[in-house]
Amino acid sequence: MELIEVFIQGIAVDKEREYPVVLLKADGDEEILPIWIGPAEATSIYMALARKTFERPLTHDLLQIIIDVLGVTVSKIEITDIHEETYFARIVLSRGEEIFYIDARPSDSIALALRAKAPVFVEEGLYMKYKRHLQIGTDEGAEFKDPSDDFGSGGFDGIDA
Repeated sequence: MELIEVFIQGIAVDKEREYPVVLLKADGDEEILPIWIGPAEATSIYMALARKTFERPLTHDLLQIIIDVLGVTVSKIEITDIHEETYFARIVLSRGEEIFYIDARPSDSIALALRAKAPVFVEEGLYMKYKRHLQIGTDEGAEFKDPSDDFGSGGFDGIDA
């Protein structure tokens, strides 16, 4: 399985479906791989991208704390497959010579990768097949803001897929 590294470009909302999307892009590519995710995961990813924290840890922060306490490292995230419009991913953990593969949703994996400063990879064939040129914004322009402010109430705008 050939993997290519991708970088999180941000969070947007698909105006047609009114659902959050995480935008992934390979270095030097003009196209973006959109992955539709849930509002809670979008908020968690946004918080990590914006380097915002809460007094008490969020779920993905807590997971990173547990990983650190156990002496494990998040080596990388791999987005490996899609089946019936659902992407599949795995978290690759290491401790010394041991490697552990944990099945996870891409959204949770990406939220953890941001906290662990771990690289994100996508299976090359998957990336090539599902990446697309996206029109960012509307006539009023794109608006990107904290999704926790008002998700579900008109929220923020972003992409027309």
